[in-house]
Amino acid sequence: MSKVRTSAYRQTPTPEGLKAIEKGTLDYFDTEMYANFNTEVLEEYLEEKNRNEGFGTTKWKWNQMLLGLVIGIIFAIINQYVGLKVGMIVSGSWYVAYLSAMALRWSPGEVNLSASASTGASMVCTGFVFTYPAIYLLAYSPKYELAGGNYLVDSSLLLPDSWALAGVAMVASILGGFLGCLYFIIFRRVWLVEDPLPLPGFEANIKLMDIAGETSKEGGMESAKHSIRLVGISTAIVMFFTFLRDWPILGTGTYDPAGDEVKESVLASASKDVEWYDGVDLMVPMSHPMTNYTWLGFELTPMMGAIGWFMRFRVALLVSLGTFFTWFVVTPLAYHYDYPFYFPVTGTFQSISQFDPSGSVYSYSYVARPMAIGAILGGGITGLLKMAPVFRTTAADVIDVFTGDGDDASRKDYIKGKGWYEWPISHIPVLLIVSLIGITLVFSTQFGFFASFIFSLILCSTTFALGAIAVKVMGETSIEPVSGTSFIVLLMLVLIFKAIGLNESDTAILALVGTTVFGGAISMSGTVIGDYKPGLYVGNRPMHIMKTELVGIVPGTIVAALFAGLLSLALARGDLILYAPQANAFAAFAQIMLGGQTPYDLLFVGVLIGIFMELLTGMGTAFGLGMYLPMIITLPMVVGGGLRDYWESRFLDVAVEKEGLTEKQRTMRLLNTYMIATGCIVGEALLGTFLAIYYVLPLITG
Repeated sequence: MSKVRTSAYRQTPTPEGLKAIEKGTLDYFDTEMYANFNTEVLEEYLEEKNRNEGFGTTKWKWNQMLLGLVIGIIFAIINQYVGLKVGMIVSGSWYVAYLSAMALRWSPGEVNLSASASTGASMVCTGFVFTYPAIYLLAYSPKYELAGGNYLVDSSLLLPDSWALAGVAMVASILGGFLGCLYFIIFRRVWLVEDPLPLPGFEANIKLMDIAGETSKEGGMESAKHSIRLVGISTAIVMFFTFLRDWPILGTGTYDPAGDEVKESVLASASKDVEWYDGVDLMVPMSHPMTNYTWLGFELTPMMGAIGWFMRFRVALLVSLGTFFTWFVVTPLAYHYDYPFYFPVTGTFQSISQFDPSGSVYSYSYVARPMAIGAILGGGITGLLKMAPVFRTTAADVIDVFTGDGDDASRKDYIKGKGWYEWPISHIPVLLIVSLIGITLVFSTQFGFFASFIFSLILCSTTFALGAIAVKVMGETSIEPVSGTSFIVLLMLVLIFKAIGLNESDTAILALVGTTVFGGAISMSGTVIGDYKPGLYVGNRPMHIMKTELVGIVPGTIVAALFAGLLSLALARGDLILYAPQANAFAAFAQIMLGGQTPYDLLFVGVLIGIFMELLTGMGTAFGLGMYLPMIITLPMVVGGGLRDYWESRFLDVAVEKEGLTEKQRTMRLLNTYMIATGCIVGEALLGTFLAIYYVLPLITG
């Protein structure tokens, strides 16, 4: 028997559930299973049931994995565009993988494995979204030009001149992703079985897989096909709209320095004589005196409305509070007091009033943005400090896993006569050594051996230490603190590399590439809990899920590294208008530490704001990210969240009462809206990716 421990999350089991468990009659998807989530009693029962029956219920098949991999690879590209556009990644791949598997009449366990392949391939790109583009911004973007016209990063190391840096990041990220996944073996039994973390929202995934299991009995196949059609139709419509909005096909009669005619999109051409509309945004024109104080607008972006739909109104509003604070408090005060800021283009201090009538744009760039970086840091670090008890309990948990009681057979990862139930825990130290050596050698091709070895040590240790926090936070809130933990690693790397005498350019590149690798590793540590937890309730072996995640990392990382270079170059050159809040935050933070004049006062104020908002709302990092976003990008998100709440209360709940919809029918109607929203994200992201290739490919091939 496992010893009983107190838990803040464990629920009280129902009498009926206890009876069914004692008799051994409780089965997957029974009503009492839903009523006993996170009781530990149910999880212990299902763990033993899976150990006994999981070797015959679900088979690991390459054709099923390939479907998930294809979906995940597509979303690895989409997630990069979405992340650069709005600063967050939406796990739409899970829904598409679920519906595809459901349409093929796969079992719930097979749906879980296929979806796990998609998340493994799609989520490993996180570091390439949040951190890697910062290198290109510091090499190309005029926003980060230093006094004298110099840049912090040497562009000859990047596209279109060289693929070497992308190759280093790719290989190291694969090893880091493997390490992040395997570390979860240590925590799986503790935080999914003995002391189950709630992972808010996972119940919906279980219900959807329950529906998948009944497709052959209740006509769910037709419903799945209908939902897939919704994705296709909404994707096509949004791609067409985005083409009209963004693709340059009409001549303007003006020419660039190379003699090529400058072109514009259809909507941009149609808005030439419209003062409050520029083809992309409904906004206050820059010539209006109001823009000294604030800049209001609404971007025509289906993607942001769809993301708001997934968030719902409350969460969308909380994220947007940071934006409102920037544009209704910070920028008006900065102009009112004519705040002096360091302008890196001239290398001197300037006052906001010198840029009349668009002072708010400069207040945002040089006052609010450093404050936002501080808020992200303050909120992220405070969120981690709130998890301080994890540091004390994690050590004990790890010891328990390695040195559990000898008569506790459930701790064994191999079952005699059947095979591996769980991926061997003994592989962790082996992979640790392989990663340490491999990452050191890979980085040594571009940087010195000593600096590369230091980075490898930091990666392997922080991925474990901060990975424990990421898993814990993800399990508690369903939100993973990738940005907060990555800023900590970036800070550590910059300070260490400066201390060992590395020059500023190499320090910036090595620290940012290193943080890219860490971001992918930490993302996988937190992501796998979202696949493992449903797997427990549908009868899948942990061995199969880990195998699926590891397979997904390789193609996902390759695609992420390839498109990260293309999108980052287009972003930095200004060919794609993407706000890239995290990438800009990482670039600005690196520049603050390595060049220019550090606005310590603004950073400090931002840290205090982040701490306060984290303590007040529990979303200090999200508030900081909101501070970084223009209002034109967050208002559509708030509108999308509001429309979701309005639709549910005004139409869906009414239909439940009037038409007598069952819970399953209600779920399917809601899922249909998810498919339309996913299509909005996919359509805009795909067209945006094609546009990036259109702009960047001539630079690479020419």
